[in-house]
Amino acid sequence: MKRSGLRSHLSGSVPISIALHLVALFLFFLIPLTANMVLPDPASSIPEFMRTAPMPPTPPVVPAPSRTAPAPTPTASIPSPGAPTEAPKTITAETERPPFVPNIPGLQPGAAFSDGIGVIIGPPPVPVRPADPPRPSGPVRVAELPVTPRKIGDLRPVYPEIARAAHKEGTVIMEAVLDTTGRVTQLRVIQSVPLLDQAALDAVRQWRYTPSFYGGQPVSVLMTITVRFTLQ
Repeated sequence: MKRSGLRSHLSGSVPISIALHLVALFLFFLIPLTANMVLPDPASSIPEFMRTAPMPPTPPVVPAPSRTAPAPTPTASIPSPGAPTEAPKTITAETERPPFVPNIPGLQPGAAFSDGIGVIIGPPPVPVRPADPPRPSGPVRVAELPVTPRKIGDLRPVYPEIARAAHKEGTVIMEAVLDTTGRVTQLRVIQSVPLLDQAALDAVRQWRYTPSFYGGQPVSVLMTITVRFTLQ
C-alpha cells in the first residue's frame, strides 16, 4: 500500500516540476526582450581630447619688400684722345714707313725669303743637320740594328762518328761576334751538347754575313746562332 501511494505521488509531481521549469525559462528569455533598453550615447562617452579641433585660421600674407636698383652714378664724359677739337692750319704729306726687318742673326740688307705664309725680309733658314748617334764602343745587338745581317757563306757541320754511333741528337746554341766585315771572330757555347759542341764551333767559324751599319757607320754585331743535329 505504501509503495503504490509513493508511485502515484511521484507521477503527479514530475509534470508539475517540468511545467514550472518551462515557465521559468520562458520568463527568463521573454522579460529582457520586452523591456525598454536605453543605449548609451556614443558621442557623450567620447573623451574631450578625442574630439576634432577646429582648423587654425590662415596666417595673413605679408608682401615681400620690393628691391629697387641703385641709381647709376653719373660719370663725366671723357673726350676721345684721337678726335681733334680744332682743324689743323696746315696739311703735311704722309711719309712712307720703312719695312719691318726681323732681328735675325746674319741678316743681309735687301735679302728676302718666303716662309709659305708671307714674304719675310732676311736670309733663308739654314737646315740644321741632326748629329750622328755616337758609335758604340762594343758590339751592337741584332735587335738594335735597322737591318739584320744576312748569312752569305754557309758550311754544314760534320756529324761526329762517336755521336752517330751513340745515336746522339740535339741543338747547340752559341753566342757569336761578327766584325765590321761580317766574319765570325768570337764564339761561345751557351747551350751545350757534349758530343756535338766542337762540330758546331768548327762549322760556324767558317760562316760569313753581310756587314752591319749603325748610324751610317760599320759596327760589329753580337748575335745568337743555333745549330741542330739530327740523325737521318
